[in-house]
Amino acid sequence: MIRRAEISDIPALLDMGKRFSERAELVDHVGYDPDSMKDTFERLITANEPVFIGEAGAIGALTFPHPFNHAHRGAQELFWWSEGREGLRLLDALTAYCEAFCDSLSMITLEAIKPEATGRLYERRGFRPLEHSYIKVF
Repeated sequence: MIRRAEISDIPALLDMGKRFSERAELVDHVGYDPDSMKDTFERLITANEPVFIGEAGAIGALTFPHPFNHAHRGAQELFWWSEGREGLRLLDALTAYCEAFCDSLSMITLEAIKPEATGRLYERRGFRPLEHSYIKVF
């Protein structure tokens, strides 16, 4: 069952976040600090941002007035992880929330996790490519 995450879900979110960051190779770039992630999850959940959790996965976004047009409420995916068969249901939950409360939803694809396949999935679901992201770690 997919539902809105609660503060009591933070230990499970932290476990999934660690596995996600390792698989996405974020550990190699920015590291993974459980205290930082705990703070992030607490802030998102208490601010009523869209964070959904299932049996073995989670998805979350941050909503904001778009910097180019404050009348446009955007949502940006922060994480999406599923170790089971509920990945698409998690995406559906986030998309439904954003359709009700936002004007757009931006999803990302990571180079380390099948970017071409993820991009095709997004396009089948009505998303279009917008930008590419690059990182330089000092």
